Amino acid sequence: MLIGVTGNIGAGKSTFCKFIKLEGFPVYSADEIGKSVLFQVKDEIVSLFGREILKETGEIDTSRLGRVVFSSRKKLELLTKLTHPLIKKEVLRIRESLSEKVGFLEAAVLIEAGWQEICDRIAVVFAYKGQRILRASKRFGMREALRRDSLQMPYSEKLKYADYLICNVTDLLKLKEQATSLLRELR
Repeated sequence: MLIGVTGNIGAGKSTFCKFIKLEGFPVYSADEIGKSVLFQVKDEIVSLFGREILKETGEIDTSRLGRVVFSSRKKLELLTKLTHPLIKKEVLRIRESLSEKVGFLEAAVLIEAGWQEICDRIAVVFAYKGQRILRASKRFGMREALRRDSLQMPYSEKLKYADYLICNVTDLLKLKEQATSLLRELR
């Protein structure tokens, strides 16, 4: 069984998934899978976004690539057309390998990419916009956090797919309790 975990930037998806992982359940990150498949489409990515996205070693610098693609919806769509089919293929392989076990897929764009169809259930991690932007700005800066947030599906749409709503509006203890409660229900 594959449980999709989604939510917008800064919602606490990764923290929620860390609590899941601490309980011994496998968690797969769509971002990490995405980074691992970049080399398969490196030439196309360089052709679209230029050599400035490369490190001196010739590898793709994911931070630079992120700054470029999150500068416009069109650029983001170009990248997702290249990478999402490869990510989906890997997620399908993971789902198959789980067999009867429960695993989790963390993906901010789970629904936007159509991967909810691969998942047996969906958990949406919710936090208020102000909280999310504050958290994300520590990682990306305020301007970049706001820009990335503007490119994501609004919660009013994401919540339509939720089997589980994880409210991350108070503290880490409450978030951990919700992870424990979800796992108890799945066991």
